[in-house]
Amino acid sequence: MTVAALVVSHNRVELLRRCLSAILVQSPAPDEVILVDNVSTDGSVDMVRNEFPMVTVIESLANLGGAGGFALGIDIAIQRGHSAVWMMDDDAEPTADSLRPLVDIMTFDPSRPPGFVASTVVDANMKLLGHNPPEIVDGFLALPNDANAYQAPYASFVGVLVNLDSAKQTFLPMTDFFIWYDDLEYTSRLSEIAGGIVCRTSLVMHPNTPPRQDSGSRLIPLVRNRLWTIRDPLLASVWAKKRALRQLLKRIVLEGCYSRNKFQYIGYLRLALWQGLFSLPSKPVIGEMVAAWEHRISAQSLEI
Repeated sequence: MTVAALVVSHNRVELLRRCLSAILVQSPAPDEVILVDNVSTDGSVDMVRNEFPMVTVIESLANLGGAGGFALGIDIAIQRGHSAVWMMDDDAEPTADSLRPLVDIMTFDPSRPPGFVASTVVDANMKLLGHNPPEIVDGFLALPNDANAYQAPYASFVGVLVNLDSAKQTFLPMTDFFIWYDDLEYTSRLSEIAGGIVCRTSLVMHPNTPPRQDSGSRLIPLVRNRLWTIRDPLLASVWAKKRALRQLLKRIVLEGCYSRNKFQYIGYLRLALWQGLFSLPSKPVIGEMVAAWEHRISAQSLEI
């Protein structure tokens, strides 16, 4: 089994340095570390090439958002022949030996490996982040006797180990989402295919940032992506659709109450509802993201 660690980054050079440092001291270490950089302008790419020459740097040439960055990274990991990909944002910091229990659980029953095994997300004080733990569902997957883990219907992209055999049975994360809800939607599809597990002993630290009550223009993907998830029969599981519906209604009300500019809020909400109700996102298939990226790289080389 070969594991690629995948980090998506945009203009957070100091956090990225800490993230990569934590990944590279894992035991066992990932077979490859892939960084997808979303057009950072803070010297992130130069820092990585100077300080972490062993990291594979993929410059996206356009800001694909978290959703597009992870889609491209998964596609690249598949093309490179890896068995699994360990995914996280640049503000994640796995603790020592976070990867080992994920791999142990993933490989415990070769006849029925899960679609994903996710780390438990904690803050800097090692306290559980209240808005991150997924729900617990009845287990049907085999676990090691000493595994402190449970079966879950979805996970976040903060330290989730994705089985690429399962990933090959569906399309990539929804690039049109750009940000928000792409992780729950995608992992819920993997859970439908092969089940999902969360490991309590694999810890990844993440900033404890409470949800915004006035998201400004980010209200558009916040509402639109959940409507897409609910409406599109090819997206997500029933669990994720129900969660999307609960969050959608709550956030629309909260955003309306706390928005500083009510006219702007109404404008963003109208656009989000229009996009979410009268369009559907494209479904990026395996190989599509890599082909598009290689085409852009070739075109740029010709221009130079």
